[in-house]
Amino acid sequence: MDYENLGFRAGIEIHQQLDTHKLFCGCPSEIREEEPDIRIERRMRAVAGEIGEIDPAALHEFLRDKRLVYEAYRDTNCLVELDEEPPHILNHEALEIAVEISLLLNATIVDEMQVMRKTVIDGSNTSGFQRTMLVAVDGFLDTSEGRVGIPLICLEEDAARKIGEESNTTVYRLDRLGIPLVEIGTSPDIKNPEHAREVAEKLGLLLRATGKVRRGLGTIRQDINVSIREGERIEIKGVQDLRLIAKVIHREVKRQVMLVELKKKLGERGVKESDLTRELIDLSEEFRETSSKLFRKKLDSGAGVYGLILPGFRGLLGSKLGPELAQYARALSNVKGIIHSDELPGYGVTGDEAERLREKLGLEEEDAFALVLEKKATAEKALEAVYDRCLKSLEGVPEETRRSTGDGGTEYMRPLPGSARMYPETDEPLVKVTERDISRIRSGLPKQAEELMDEYLKLGLSKEMANQLLRSGWSQAFLSLVEEYPNVNPTLMASTLVSTTKEVKRRFNVDVEHIGEKHFRDLFSYLQDGRISRDSVVEVLLDLARNPAKTVREVMEEGGAGVASREEIEELVDKLIDVNRDFIEEQGLKAIGPLTGKVMEEFRGRADGKVVSRIIRERIGEVGG
Repeated sequence: MDYENLGFRAGIEIHQQLDTHKLFCGCPSEIREEEPDIRIERRMRAVAGEIGEIDPAALHEFLRDKRLVYEAYRDTNCLVELDEEPPHILNHEALEIAVEISLLLNATIVDEMQVMRKTVIDGSNTSGFQRTMLVAVDGFLDTSEGRVGIPLICLEEDAARKIGEESNTTVYRLDRLGIPLVEIGTSPDIKNPEHAREVAEKLGLLLRATGKVRRGLGTIRQDINVSIREGERIEIKGVQDLRLIAKVIHREVKRQVMLVELKKKLGERGVKESDLTRELIDLSEEFRETSSKLFRKKLDSGAGVYGLILPGFRGLLGSKLGPELAQYARALSNVKGIIHSDELPGYGVTGDEAERLREKLGLEEEDAFALVLEKKATAEKALEAVYDRCLKSLEGVPEETRRSTGDGGTEYMRPLPGSARMYPETDEPLVKVTERDISRIRSGLPKQAEELMDEYLKLGLSKEMANQLLRSGWSQAFLSLVEEYPNVNPTLMASTLVSTTKEVKRRFNVDVEHIGEKHFRDLFSYLQDGRISRDSVVEVLLDLARNPAKTVREVMEEGGAGVASREEIEELVDKLIDVNRDFIEEQGLKAIGPLTGKVMEEFRGRADGKVVSRIIRERIGEVGG
C-alpha cells in the first residue's frame, strides 16, 4: 500500500504499569488467582455530564443493560477500590517514576498537576471514572523515520481485570484496579505500520530502562489510532503483542479503504438514507417447513426469524460489510451473529428457499436483506444495530473504538467517547513538583538503549545477547554487576541472567520465578572467587528451582557443587589415561575431546572444561614423549 498517498495517519498510546503500590491507597499491586472472598453486584447508568450532555459511548453501554459483578480480597483490597471510601493521598513514588519517564522523553514537567476524573463506561472502574493527571507535555522520540512528538504524558490508575462475560453480565476482579499507570500518547507522526512497531518498541525499551516498571503479560498495553484521508479516526484497543502492531494497522487501513469504496458503490447505485427503513419483518412462518437444522432448532426453541430489507446492498455484504453488521449486532444485543442474503444459499437454506424469500420481500435485483434468529425483543435490538450501521456506510468510515482480536484483526466495541468526559477530582489536592525535585530526578536518569547497547558490545557480548539483555529487566543493573564481579565473564553473566533460567525451566519443567537478584549475586560471588565453575551454573539453578527455600550457599554445601581442585582433576585424568593408553596412541591429540567429556561427566559441572582440556593435553604430551 502507498500509505503516503492514502493520507495515512497513526499514533500510539502506551499504558505501562509502574512497580509500586497502588496510586490512591496503600494496597499492594498484586495480581492473584485464588478464589476471592468478596463479591458485590452493581449496575451502571448513563447520566449527563457537567455541560448537560450524555457521552455517546456511555449511552451505548447503558443500553446494553449490563450487570456488573466485582470480586476482591479482604487482605489486599480496601474500601477505596470498592468506591466506598475517598481516595488517599497520591502515591508520590509513582509520581516520581512518571516524572523520570517524562524527562527521558525530553518533555516539560507541568507546573501544577490536577487529578481529574475521566468517565469510564464499561464498568471496569467501580466509581464510573478513572483518576488521571497530566504530568508533562511537548516531549519527543527520535526514530529512523524522523522525530515523533509526545504531546502528553499522564499518570493514572489501571482498571479492574475482566474475568468473564456472559450475556449481559461481566465479572471484574479488583486486584488490578488502582495499579499506577504511565500513559504516553504520540502525535500522529507515524509514517507506516513498521514505523509504528519501531515507535512502540523504542518506548518499551525506554520504560524498561528505568527498572521501575512492572514486567509480564498484561503490564503494558498499546492502543493505536489510525485513519486515512477519506476515512475517520479509529481507536484500536489492547494490541498486546509488538509483532502484531504492523499487521493490525495494515488490516485496519485495508478495512477503511474497503469502506470508502463501499460508500462510492452505494452512491453509484443511488442508495439514499430515505431508502433504508427500520421495519422489522416476521418471517418465522416462511421457515416452518425448512430443511435447515439451524432454523428449525431456533424455531423449536421459541425464537423467531426476523428480517430487515437493505435496499441496494446486494453483493456488498459478504466479506465486506457483513462482518461489520454482525459486530454491531453483537455489541448492542448480545446475539451470536446475523445471516444476510449474500450468504444464501447456506446454513441449510436452499437456493429455492432464498429465491422465494426474495419474492416474498418484494426485493429488486440489487436489494439485500438481513436475518436474526432470536426472540423478538433481542431481534429488534440486533436489527436496529444493523440499520444504524448501514446508514453509516453511506457516509464511509464511522468513528469508533475497536478491540484487537489477538490475530491481527479487530472488531467493533463501541462509538468513540465524546470529548467532554473529564472533570476535576475534588477529593485530591493539587500537586506540585519542585525544580529541586526535577533536578534530583534528572541527575539520576538511566542510560538510554543506544548507550547501553554500545557498552554491552564493548564488553564482548554478541549483538544477539546484547539485544536480549536490553529487553530484559537487567538492562541497567548488568553494568553494575560487571563492575562488582570483574572476574566473571560478562557473556556468562548475561546469559545466566537472561537465558539460563529459561533453559532450566524448559529442559526440566520447573518453576524459576522465585530465583531473584540475591540468588544471582551469590552465584556471581562464587564464580568471582573461583569456588564454582561456569559449567555448574545450570546445576545450581536447577537445585534452586527444585528447592525454593534453599540459598546458593546451601546448594553448594549440600550438593557438593563446589569447584573441583586441580589435584582432583589430575588424579582422575591420570586414571583415565592409564585405562585408555591404546586409544590415545591411536588418536593422538584427537583423544582430548572424548577424554574431556568423560572428566566433565564425572565431575558433573564442578570442573572448568578449559582447565580439564589443558591438563589432558599436558598428560598426553607426556605419554607421547
